[in-house]
Amino acid sequence: MGVDISLVFRVINCIVAAFMVVGAVGKIISVGFPNFITGIFCIIFGIVTAVFEFRLPAQVTQYASFMFSFLGRGLFYIFIGCITLNYEALTIASGVIIIVVGVAYVVLHFVPGIQAPINMQKSAFEESLGYSTRPTDEGGVNPSGASYNAGSYPTKTYVSDGPTV
Repeated sequence: MGVDISLVFRVINCIVAAFMVVGAVGKIISVGFPNFITGIFCIIFGIVTAVFEFRLPAQVTQYASFMFSFLGRGLFYIFIGCITLNYEALTIASGVIIIVVGVAYVVLHFVPGIQAPINMQKSAFEESLGYSTRPTDEGGVNPSGASYNAGSYPTKTYVSDGPTV
């Protein structure tokens, strides 16, 4: 019986999200307004990272498409890990753990045999925005129960047909 690799990545991402929040709290405790602001942003990023493991809100995924690949998520983790680093042991430990996971994700991006888990793939990103990527049965319903037109993208565009007067 094999271990579901997607579950392993979800657990790792949740652990990293927890370390983002822990490191951010350590940063907020440090004296100084810049540390406070940085800590607040790291808490927000940690919460969003954890939410991405359970639900993909279209409002957020539209602007965070980098979270749907090993390379993008790895670079994001390295960035947040470096921001989290501070002089206290708690922030150093949190930052180093986040950076190590980020480096591992960047390396995994270049390993051809490893495929990103379903919630980190382009199809999950497109589904969260309402685009059809999964095959449907004859009734136009995908396995999750959502009904849509198979293979179709929204027909309305926001590109101008010409100058407006």
